[in-house]
Amino acid sequence: MLKAGFMEVDYTPDEGWMPGQIERHYAKGARTPIMAHAAAIESSTGNAVLISLDILFVSQNFTDGLRRRVSERIGISGEHIFIAATHTHTGCGTDVDCWGTPADAEMAAKVQDAAFEAAVTAWERRSACRMGVGTGFDARFNFCRDWFTTDGTIKFNPSMKNPEKLVRPYAAVDHTVNVIRFDNEAGEPLCFVVNYANHLDTNNRRDAFSADYAGFMRLALRREYGDVAVLFLNGCCGNVNHYDFATGSHLTGHCREGVLPAEEIGNGLAETVEGITPAILTEAKDVHIQSRIRPYMTSRRLATEKNKAWAKEWQATREARLAAGEKQDLRRDILAELYLCDESKLEKTVDLDIQVMQLGPIVLVGLPGEVYSDVGLKIKALSPFPNTVVAELVGGHKGYITPEIIQRSGCYEGTYSNIAFAGPETPDMLVEGAVQMLKSLYEVDNHTVIGDFAF
Repeated sequence: MLKAGFMEVDYTPDEGWMPGQIERHYAKGARTPIMAHAAAIESSTGNAVLISLDILFVSQNFTDGLRRRVSERIGISGEHIFIAATHTHTGCGTDVDCWGTPADAEMAAKVQDAAFEAAVTAWERRSACRMGVGTGFDARFNFCRDWFTTDGTIKFNPSMKNPEKLVRPYAAVDHTVNVIRFDNEAGEPLCFVVNYANHLDTNNRRDAFSADYAGFMRLALRREYGDVAVLFLNGCCGNVNHYDFATGSHLTGHCREGVLPAEEIGNGLAETVEGITPAILTEAKDVHIQSRIRPYMTSRRLATEKNKAWAKEWQATREARLAAGEKQDLRRDILAELYLCDESKLEKTVDLDIQVMQLGPIVLVGLPGEVYSDVGLKIKALSPFPNTVVAELVGGHKGYITPEIIQRSGCYEGTYSNIAFAGPETPDMLVEGAVQMLKSLYEVDNHTVIGDFAF
């Protein structure tokens, strides 16, 4: 018999700093709560816990520690615990520095405690349920933000003023909306797990905490279905946001004047989920649950001689520039400090984990970083499973995962920084590693034994 339990724990501070931008922004109050959401699933073949955190990102130490705590308390393997950050840019402090916002160990501990409570309570609340999956499509809100331009370069967030200079987006975007639905025995929804790829940086009012569009989607689904749990897993969106640069305007549709884009997108995605729901067939039968976490290693980028020369000049002329009335450029100040740091104190490689988890008819792939859309699409195309969900910022944060062409371009995501440090081979390594792991799961899932014969 399939069983599942669900829980959410609110950790919204009354006020505090919000990481996510170059400059720091201070929040008082909240537009939507920021919470830890958990789903615990039990089947005769295994168990699993899904945890979704309304937060920018967390470190691997954070997720490793949370896995250990949950595993020790409820008695399931840490490999069967899937921990994802939604990447909201209007969340609370985290345990990782982000540009001008330093790490907040005290707040991060509160978030981990909330996630632990959510996971344990969800496990304790397990009861008989039904499960089903569905897939839809929504191309209204997510677009590639890196564009090839007529001068032969790749621009991050190119200007809306000159659309004639845009040639084409760097990569395709995944417009899929994946839904896992859990019902009670009467067929009434208890929980939705929603996967969609778009930066949670759509809230243009940075004076209050918010789970961004995922929070507004959650509220809309509750208006429709009652007190349901809603876990959000962000897809590969390192190069994706809500601006459609091809239109030549940032004041249309969900970005029109007088509306909050996060609310418009959240309500729109809720409508899409509601449209998917009638076609989902939920069943009470056992599902095959299996999960793997495998460590991988990639190179770490370091400052080039050109980087160092620029940094020395930037620091040497800083006081004169400020005295002349030039505004402080915090991003460049931070980059210059990094480029001139003692590199012997930096790790020589980047260690990261890939996680794959099968929940019956659907498979989750967890990648640790802000991953480009083409990586997720390649994994889906090469997966042996027809229903494959790829989520980023799972198991920690390893910065932007960018291909070599983006690193050479000099655009924001590709510039070596404290949030972009993995080597150019990393995207291919993630694809190859994830696909190998998926094939391993598939072989187990399709292994049949009859008498003395196995095939």
